[in-house]
Amino acid sequence: MEFPELKTQRLTLRALRKDDLTLICDFLNNFEVTRMLSVVPYPYTKADGEWWLNNCANTPLTQEINWAIEFEHHFVGVISIHISEEGVPLIGYWLAKPFWGKGFMSEATAEVIRYCFEDLGSERITCGAFDENHGSLRVQKKNGFQRTGLRPDKCRARGNEVMTLIETELTRPLWEAMRAVTV
Repeated sequence: MEFPELKTQRLTLRALRKDDLTLICDFLNNFEVTRMLSVVPYPYTKADGEWWLNNCANTPLTQEINWAIEFEHHFVGVISIHISEEGVPLIGYWLAKPFWGKGFMSEATAEVIRYCFEDLGSERITCGAFDENHGSLRVQKKNGFQRTGLRPDKCRARGNEVMTLIETELTRPLWEAMRAVTV
């Protein structure tokens, strides 16, 4: 499988590169970003970034796809899908703080959703966010995700503090109905 580069009106979703390392580390060393992510450590070291980029490069695309989000040829964040054993994609993402509030993550998420339904043939997609992550929950709601439950989840950046994670899901029929209204 070849890496699926995706494009939106303003963004390019491309493969991560080694030259993204410095910005990944800079952006993830902002506690306002990492405190909303479950598995990312804080502080975020160069060794953390090197390990993660190597892991991304060596994980089969049938299990996980990690896209660099690029705006005007600048790296601004990451969006990923992790494919469960049942074949259900789980979307995860983060965006550097200077780019919050510009609609970039909603745009990137919409394109990854399209990819999952149209190119992968998914019937449903899952996502989620900590209950205090209002920005991420807005991205999910804007893209049609519906709340399906709550569960405890640890936040590594907060010393493995247990947080409440809101689980969400988007089904193919709901996505198709939403698209029919907007077309």
